[in-house]
Amino acid sequence: MSEKIVDAGELKLWSEDFGDPAAPAVLLITGGNAQAIGWPDSLCHGLAADGRYVIRYDHRNTGKSSLVDLDKAPYDCHDLARDAVAVLDAYGVDTAHVVGLSLGGLVAQLMALDHRPRVSSLTLVSTSSALAANPSALTGRPLFFTPPPHPRFLEQLAALNTELTATPPTTREALIEARFRMYAFVAGTTEYDLGECRRTLTREFDRAIDPMRPDPSGPVLTATAAMGDLAPRLRTLDVPTLVIHGVDDPIVPVEHGRALAETIPGAQSLFLGGYGHALPNAAVVERWREVMAHFTGTV
Repeated sequence: MSEKIVDAGELKLWSEDFGDPAAPAVLLITGGNAQAIGWPDSLCHGLAADGRYVIRYDHRNTGKSSLVDLDKAPYDCHDLARDAVAVLDAYGVDTAHVVGLSLGGLVAQLMALDHRPRVSSLTLVSTSSALAANPSALTGRPLFFTPPPHPRFLEQLAALNTELTATPPTTREALIEARFRMYAFVAGTTEYDLGECRRTLTREFDRAIDPMRPDPSGPVLTATAAMGDLAPRLRTLDVPTLVIHGVDDPIVPVEHGRALAETIPGAQSLFLGGYGHALPNAAVVERWREVMAHFTGTV
């Protein structure tokens, strides 16, 4: 595997690849406030061993990629889709199997709709065709999409936000702990590797250009909300699609995944009981690898 800094207009995006560049490419697009390393190394190496050329990258405003002042230069998921195309360009990849998680799933849909020749297939994980949030979503206020997050999750999130407002985390350890508690809320009931989660969050903090920077995903989703639900456009999409969704996802309820599977012509689906909105134990990640390798090998 090797790292590369990608030019996306004036921006610099950190990226990394795994496997043989001559093999079919798989582009992994993570969620809004997560970094590329949120995709487990075991998944990336496993897909490469299965004969795929795997690329993962940090969104703008995350990890080692360029920081953008959202007040002076707001952007939305259309811009993030163009960033993803720039990553493919930098690696000389004409078309890729695109895998999008959460916000990354919305970016992946826009890639397929607006940059169709670049997409061989879609794998949409824990996402929706209308994933738009209020900028104050992290205070526990309702989100725009329907059905909204589970009430219990919103209660937990509001309580955590109240606590962090009263005593803002200012140290490395406190900030990592705050994010860790958030992830624990969304993990679902499937056995979740909390140790691996904490290690990943620690790596994210330590590698970020500005680990104290606020999460950009709320403003990005708000800017994206103006485009409305993508479902009408998805009904004519001619891209082979696999939908993976946790039955116990508290942020983007499983109804969103079911709707995607019903809306996109010919879409296949995998609904995982006990799985929430965060990568669970190694056994489930291995199942993801097997399913993705099989799916991308048949389209």
